[in-house]
Amino acid sequence: MKNLKIFIIIVPFILMYSSCGDSFLNKVDNTSINSGSFYQSESDAIASVNAAYAPLQNISLWGRRIHFMLDFTADEVDPTGNTQGPPQELLQHTFGPSGNEHIDLPWLMFYRAIAKTNITIRNVGAMTDELISNEMKTRVIGEAKFIRGLCYYYIAVLWNGGPLRLAEDDTDLEVSTPRSDGIAVYGQVIKDMTDAKAFLPATYGDSDLGRATSGAAASLLGKVYLEMGNMPSAEAEFMSVIDKGTYYLMGGDRDPVGKATTVEEAIAAMRMNHDFGVKNIGETVFEIQFSSNFGGLSWSSTSETGRNEATIRPHEYGVDGSSFYNCKPSQDPTNQNVGTPLALEFEGNGGTDIGDRDPRIEAFFFTENDTIGTRGPYIDIFNTSGYAWKKYQSSEFVSNFANDCNHDVIRYADVVLGAAEAKIRNNKVGEGVALINQIRRRADPTGAILPDVTATTEEDAFKALMHERRVELCGEQVRRIDLVRWQKAGLIDITEFIPKFQKNKNEYFPIPQSEIDANEEMANSDQNPGY
Repeated sequence: MKNLKIFIIIVPFILMYSSCGDSFLNKVDNTSINSGSFYQSESDAIASVNAAYAPLQNISLWGRRIHFMLDFTADEVDPTGNTQGPPQELLQHTFGPSGNEHIDLPWLMFYRAIAKTNITIRNVGAMTDELISNEMKTRVIGEAKFIRGLCYYYIAVLWNGGPLRLAEDDTDLEVSTPRSDGIAVYGQVIKDMTDAKAFLPATYGDSDLGRATSGAAASLLGKVYLEMGNMPSAEAEFMSVIDKGTYYLMGGDRDPVGKATTVEEAIAAMRMNHDFGVKNIGETVFEIQFSSNFGGLSWSSTSETGRNEATIRPHEYGVDGSSFYNCKPSQDPTNQNVGTPLALEFEGNGGTDIGDRDPRIEAFFFTENDTIGTRGPYIDIFNTSGYAWKKYQSSEFVSNFANDCNHDVIRYADVVLGAAEAKIRNNKVGEGVALINQIRRRADPTGAILPDVTATTEEDAFKALMHERRVELCGEQVRRIDLVRWQKAGLIDITEFIPKFQKNKNEYFPIPQSEIDANEEMANSDQNPGY
């Protein structure tokens, strides 16, 4: 399998051309940059959009806080003795409009990224043919529109809307703009993703791996249409990605290295999706790029320079005794924050050996069967602490804060299951079930542990879809979004899954009070219900 170590190093107005190994930085004097003196070449345009990627790496987003925000308000984690403060508020659903950094700061950083995309779209769009080729101009604007649309997707799905800022200047990060509702914000995401899908290439060369692609834009369009209840459009977008054949399941039928034929091979293939040393592989649709080689970790919640490009998430979610250990996969049946614990969702025959249960348990969690590097068997820790997250974790104990494991935003398995959901709700049960079985057969090539789903009714097929999304995508920050979508569609009672969830309130997070106070076009009446 590939072992790619290729990253986009994203800093304001710094461009790195990188393959594997050493790299160099072309720096520009930041003190003299303005639209008149800076946007004079293709490299300037690329550096500008690189700066727009950088906020995604910040600890307020995929560097740290987005994981707390989404995982702790779902049913995927149990607390540990280290869980306290804002994460505990998320678990208990006691958060309000101010004071929880895992809500307030992601909002801020999404808008920081949006501001940077607006700068790029405006200034690169104004560059003449003598300064930049049409092909490069189109690509850079497409990347910026993808990032902007991605951020607005989260503004819509998590807060039911916010200010639509589309033409900010460098200094207008807090420009007063009225709040737009979720439908209007989704409308902007659709516009941005439609352009991005047309503007962006399907793939990149080695020096540009990790940039947004047309497939990523189509996939996000599918997600938007799912949220809006437009199942025909969702199906069309997801299937366009599947039919194009750019992406494939690691160890699945289309894996060019070879299809996994044993449970052990399937576990190894699935493990690659979240391994420290494997980046931008065939199942990656869009993932946040991290590197511990360029500045390490920054604890600044407002820095979006990209100079510190490591993530602390592996340390937060690590193994007891080797990390902050702020949570573990939900496995305690007495935990009042969740309905059915995640660890009990996986199928099996009651045994604990490899071959007795869903192979994804071994691929996604440290279990009683693991050995962690030179530290020896995991069983001693398992007997006291239970399972620990293996997704986005090193096979060794996490020994330092700064880690460079990339983080999935959209994985191909998510696209396949998104298409399955749309088809099932479009009364194409057989086609939807066939897609679910693609995911199951990759997980268990033998079929002995995970037999094919044989559902023939929409109700039974949807139950199978819910199960498959939970076990396949656990710990990837999609579960809460799924549950809220299904609740709003009247398909589930969300309190059966998250007992602490307050209906007609917790479907959305509170708009940060700091936004309402600073924005002259917003008032307390713009706050989400219940807060």
